[in-house]
Amino acid sequence: MTTIPEGAVTAEGRTLNEAIKSASAELGVPAMSVSYKIDKAHFLSNTGRSQGQDTVKIAAWARDPAETAGAEAAREWLVGLIEKMGFEATVNVRIGQNQRATLLVESESGRYLVGRQGATLRAIQEMLEASLSGEFGDWSFSIDIGGGRDREERRDRGDRGDRGDRGDRRGRRDRGDRGDRRDRGDRRDRGDRGDRRGGRRRSDEDVAALERLARKLASRVLSDGKPIDIRQTLNSFERRIIHITIADMDGVSTESFMDGDDKRVRILRDGAEE
Repeated sequence: MTTIPEGAVTAEGRTLNEAIKSASAELGVPAMSVSYKIDKAHFLSNTGRSQGQDTVKIAAWARDPAETAGAEAAREWLVGLIEKMGFEATVNVRIGQNQRATLLVESESGRYLVGRQGATLRAIQEMLEASLSGEFGDWSFSIDIGGGRDREERRDRGDRGDRGDRGDRRGRRDRGDRGDRRDRGDRRDRGDRGDRRGGRRRSDEDVAALERLARKLASRVLSDGKPIDIRQTLNSFERRIIHITIADMDGVSTESFMDGDDKRVRILRDGAEE
């Protein structure tokens, strides 16, 4: 049970992220330095019955700087590396429990930071961990790279096709996680980027089912605070749908991990323990 310290402020917003940003402005600290507890009474009527609300209300306070030192060091390291690589990017940080930090990178050059089949991203991850292991060895870091405007355009079109592990099948140059287009350029305008696994394009129903699964599991994580590992085997397209769906939700995030020879997805709750 989290104890709200003296000096905490009350903040409200249409989403949890908006409430945190409001609190960070009032406290005069970066959003990643805000610790908070959701005001559950905000969702109860005078008689104690649950009721819907258009806003989220939180009690918020500034974290001890020591609690965010590892995350800030990782952000500064990654910003410096990206600049040396000659790319422009914005890097934000989401701090979870148990000294876990996710570095959120938005860049028009995101595909080059990811590299073919994620090779560049894995190298960056390894260098980051090696560089900070001495002073911040208790921290764990993950990097989430988005494609800036290109990703927003795909989201607006509902275009969430496979950009998975098919990158260089026909001897093309490095195109990051975009994979093999196979003469599908004219389909981009129609948003037709479905998974061709097994010769069949993934249907809208398949995508919707994955999105429902992601939201259902995320709601459970938000409710009890316990991480959930998706045990079923998912291909790169299916994992990407899970990641994108969760990225649109407040208070939860995802990370990939290896389970033997299989790559799986874990869903985690962000912020302070309630």
